[in-house]
Amino acid sequence: MRRQIRAGCGALLAAVVAGGFGGGVFAGETAQKEGVTPSSKPDSSLVSSVGDSRPPTSVRMLANRASRAEINEIEGMRTAAEDGVARAQFSLGLRYESGHGVTKDPVQAIHWFRKAAEQGYDEAQYTLGCCYNGDEGFAKDPNEAAKWWEKAAAQGYADAQYCLGLSYFMGRGVAKNPSAAAKWWIKAAEQGHADAQYFLGLSYSMGLGVPKIPEQAVFWLRRAVALGNENALAALKQLGAKHETSTEQ
Repeated sequence: MRRQIRAGCGALLAAVVAGGFGGGVFAGETAQKEGVTPSSKPDSSLVSSVGDSRPPTSVRMLANRASRAEINEIEGMRTAAEDGVARAQFSLGLRYESGHGVTKDPVQAIHWFRKAAEQGYDEAQYTLGCCYNGDEGFAKDPNEAAKWWEKAAAQGYADAQYCLGLSYFMGRGVAKNPSAAAKWWIKAAEQGHADAQYFLGLSYSMGLGVPKIPEQAVFWLRRAVALGNENALAALKQLGAKHETSTEQ
């Protein structure tokens, strides 16, 4: 199951919208939406040398929060992670990121996300990109964010394709390239990613990275509306297009 768009990618979305998409009529739209909340805290330097960090020899439990069953589960997870099981490495990283059953530790979260990502685990690659792009508690590095999103995007991970499109559109961690942005939004949009469909619709409406084709703009915006994207509905109204309940296929 795919996770919600994380705060790191949401912060990039906020930057795109705040700057005004293409400097056009959509500049006044808000970036605040469910599941997309930019971090309100400044960048930290908690992860300055992740590559050199080593995991502790035992899981540091919060005794008042972790049951014996949970302790056993985490110990088993750690054993599997140390044996090189990518899914266990990713799951252990999530524990350290959230502080669920262990002491919250961004350095350890990055350590285990990276272990899984280096094995090609696409969700870990996407998550690692989000951490480097501004998830709370992690040092910001747009180059690393784009690098890991691109690895996950190449495997077909829709959220990563969408976030990589934002990176190319803004020139964050990669050279600014609207055509590359549209390319990745197309890939994510074809998988049913509503936010990618929204931005792709705007791209077609303005001819940014793709030819200016009003019919394609309306097509993708309607598909995004059908998936609950309120910004797409507002864009349709601005384009003077009527939203239809049944989307084009």
